[in-house]
Amino acid sequence: MRSVLSYRPRRPRGRGYLPVVVSAGTATVLAVATGCSVDTGGDSGGSSGGKGEQITVTAFAGEWGELFKKSFVKPFEKDTGIKVNVVYGADSGFLTKLRAAGGKDAPFDVVALTPGSLHQAVGGDLLQPLKTADLSHWKQLDPVLTKQSTIGGSAYGVPLTTGSNGLLYRTDKIKQAPQGWTDIFDKKYCGHVALPPLTYNAGLEFFSALVSQGGGKLSNPADVDKAFDKLAELKGCVSAYPADAGSVSTVLQNGDAWIVPFWDGRAFAMEKEGQPIGFTYPASGAVGALTSYYVPKGSQHSEAAYKFLDYLSSAQHQKPFAEGTFYGGGNDSIDYSPAFKDKVKYGEAVYKKFTWVDYKTATPQLNEWQQRWNQIFK
Repeated sequence: MRSVLSYRPRRPRGRGYLPVVVSAGTATVLAVATGCSVDTGGDSGGSSGGKGEQITVTAFAGEWGELFKKSFVKPFEKDTGIKVNVVYGADSGFLTKLRAAGGKDAPFDVVALTPGSLHQAVGGDLLQPLKTADLSHWKQLDPVLTKQSTIGGSAYGVPLTTGSNGLLYRTDKIKQAPQGWTDIFDKKYCGHVALPPLTYNAGLEFFSALVSQGGGKLSNPADVDKAFDKLAELKGCVSAYPADAGSVSTVLQNGDAWIVPFWDGRAFAMEKEGQPIGFTYPASGAVGALTSYYVPKGSQHSEAAYKFLDYLSSAQHQKPFAEGTFYGGGNDSIDYSPAFKDKVKYGEAVYKKFTWVDYKTATPQLNEWQQRWNQIFK
């Protein structure tokens, strides 16, 4: 068996690093983001209820996690008296810890996962189906988004935010904004394209967009082959292979790349920082990128966990987080600021037109697909 191209990205800052077991000779390597930091929160001497009670909640590392703490954790502690211990990291690391617990004495009471990790967690019997009747804001949550976390007829996740995977580009290098997915193959960008691997959510989402062009499906091997043939047109034109959000930012900032398939929220955040960054929602449709929260099996504090999920799902508390990250919130009743409405595409009508990655098909084949990807870009 051929060796698999080795990726050694920096620890992911935020969503999207898919845990994948790959074979390299006779060795088995688990590509995960390791190490998590714990923030025990602030003074939780709240005015009601659960004084002395504690829960452990995960958040993606970096600015995302800091805003999460400000938007949800601090006010929740103040209002309920329940102390929140925040564990920062990436969902691949969270999934590894859930697997180690095996559904008993879970290391977290509420955990953030992206859809790729969700399917692996449910397959490993590591999550509790939600008691949606215990969530007072459930009916306000977008039905397209809750469906993405529904498996076997059971709802598992509370959608926090969703982004659009489209084309992020340097406005000082690319004067005419790209219009669709196929624009990234334009020869004028050759040597300036950044391409995330399939083991990173952004890369798999882009690949799904290529498959879906013309009505293709990941479940159809012929459509997958056609997408790989298309991908091969980028051979010799890719200048960077970023496998986490920090690396994407770096290759754009230092000029190694001018264009990359990535998320709208990241693009708008970079633009806000004063960087020459633009974003295109592809004419044929963006790819959905969702983050939801779940209750693991083996949580010792399920009642408090549901209180936190109820807080997390409210329009009042989702609004500042969504506007701060430039991702649409899971609650459809949020009244966004005019600046957000003018910039970000969100809402049920938008999500219905998304390409959603078929993780049920993709997850068991991801190792093989990544090896095919490696052969193209070796």
